[in-house]
Amino acid sequence: MTKLTQSRRGFLATSAATLGVLSAPSALRAQSEQVIKIAYNLPEHHATGTYFEVLAEEIAARTADTSIKLVPQTFPDGQLYNDTQLPDAISTGATHIGQVNLGFMAGRDAELLRIWAMPFLYETWEAEWAAEDSAEMRNAFSTQLAKYDHEMLGWTAYGTVEIYTNTPVRVPSDMEGLKMRSFGLDATRLLSLLGASPVTMSSQEIYQAMQRGTIDGCLTGPSSVLSRKLTEVTQYGTNIALARLPFVGSASKMWWDTLPEDVQAAVNAAAQVAQTASREQGKADNEAIAEKLRAGGVEIIEPTVEERQLWSEAAQPLLEDYKEKTGDAGAEILQAIAEANAEHPAS
Repeated sequence: MTKLTQSRRGFLATSAATLGVLSAPSALRAQSEQVIKIAYNLPEHHATGTYFEVLAEEIAARTADTSIKLVPQTFPDGQLYNDTQLPDAISTGATHIGQVNLGFMAGRDAELLRIWAMPFLYETWEAEWAAEDSAEMRNAFSTQLAKYDHEMLGWTAYGTVEIYTNTPVRVPSDMEGLKMRSFGLDATRLLSLLGASPVTMSSQEIYQAMQRGTIDGCLTGPSSVLSRKLTEVTQYGTNIALARLPFVGSASKMWWDTLPEDVQAAVNAAAQVAQTASREQGKADNEAIAEKLRAGGVEIIEPTVEERQLWSEAAQPLLEDYKEKTGDAGAEILQAIAEANAEHPAS
């Protein structure tokens, strides 16, 4: 018996036993109670953390009178699993609900999911949200994640990815020759297209690498620059939204399929509330953090309309590659994104 099979059988046995435990009966009926684990890899105060903390609160409230009362326990900041481990932890039922960084989903089924971190895809926050909520994108991601034994619950906000360097970067040609910390397949490919040298390293290593001159800059989120004190080792940042990253909140499908319909409906309703809270905080945080970075001595470069267009054009080969490899399914997603951008253009 494989470890995976053992894990799944153990999970199902545990779930069955838990489902059989009854809490004190009310005046009208008995209600079963189940403790569930919710794990994610970022701090509680981050917009992603807000998603899972609000989700836990809403699940507890909304299942108070359903056939099963769920009692969520949250484990933030990688307490149970880091972002590389979470996809498998959810698949095997080691955690009931968790954060999915789609960059760590591998295999042919994940090709369609590349769109999540494609550079220069969305004009505005609202365009991103409209595209993510479109039937085309939601159905595609739900279908693909189901192949990994995940039940997609909703989108969690991370924020934008920007360029931080010690030489000013305004247009794509300014990247030539720079050694840049990167993450994600398509962002790394973009750096190579621009003549930069991508370097893979964890976010914890950026400070020392910048300090020693091992790298000339990095791709990361403004929140990471602030929390990791990168203001001490970098002079320039951009406000171009190289990528607008969502993560996914998903549930173990094996566990999900054991839940009665009324409990599933309550969890889905809770996920909608959590998604809205996460998005609102993600947008507000991104704008506030940019001001804090300026106060910390980082010059934030604001591109002109013409300069922004140059960045979008630089990313076109990646979109063409995506279209070629994903066929009609990818074309439908890109069409939904185009419609969302038209509906929510940049001012």
